Amino acid sequence: MTDAQMILDDNYNSNNGSFAYFLQNKAVFNKEALRKLCEAIRLVADSGISLGQDALKINAIYGRTLKCFLYHFDAADPYAITNLPKNYNKMIEQLEKTVQYYFSTRI
Repeated sequence: MTDAQMILDDNYNSNNGSFAYFLQNKAVFNKEALRKLCEAIRLVADSGISLGQDALKINAIYGRTLKCFLYHFDAADPYAITNLPKNYNKMIEQLEKTVQYYFSTRI
């Protein structure tokens, strides 16, 4: 298993140190962990491995990330992301473009 796939698996499983772990379990936006996740997705996309389990993992990570933001901005929900940078929208767009890149290389 490559480092990129390990990062993908860590995020899918919300393992300690991953972007998903920080966001989902600690409600902390970790820019460096997001950068590593995006880089890992691109590396997996460029590896040429066929569409399969990685696609399911990437879809789940992206969906859970978006849900965290929905919960954060829902006034009735107690979930609140700390460390959220002012340009968080650009970072989420970066994740979106990375996910789109993955799927566009697979179709």
